[in-house]
Amino acid sequence: MITRFLTRFGIRAASGLAEIKAAWQRARCREQSLYEELQLTRQRVRQLEQELAALCSASTGVGDHVVRLEQQVLRIIERQDVLELRSGGERPYRQASQLVHNGADIEELVGTCGLTRGEAELLVMMQRGSA
Repeated sequence: MITRFLTRFGIRAASGLAEIKAAWQRARCREQSLYEELQLTRQRVRQLEQELAALCSASTGVGDHVVRLEQQVLRIIERQDVLELRSGGERPYRQASQLVHNGADIEELVGTCGLTRGEAELLVMMQRGSA
């Protein structure tokens, strides 16, 4: 009876140990799988951090470039304003002189170029006197 009990106990103990060993091996496999997945995830996070840093750096560079372009546009606008102020007084007279050369009369100069009648008459006399 004791022998039978010990035999049954031994079989059950061996069976239990086999189940424990199988469960432990499954747990080890699962642990290894999770560890590998964790390593891949960490690697992907590092890669994404590098990409983010590159994008931040590039956006900073683009922002700096936009600021430089805005400053350049402002300088060009200021320069254009200065040039327009300098040549603003000459432009109607140049245009009027060209029109007189092409045969325009005083009324046309007053209407087209915004000259006073006296300015238009003087310009016509000067152009025709030099011709």
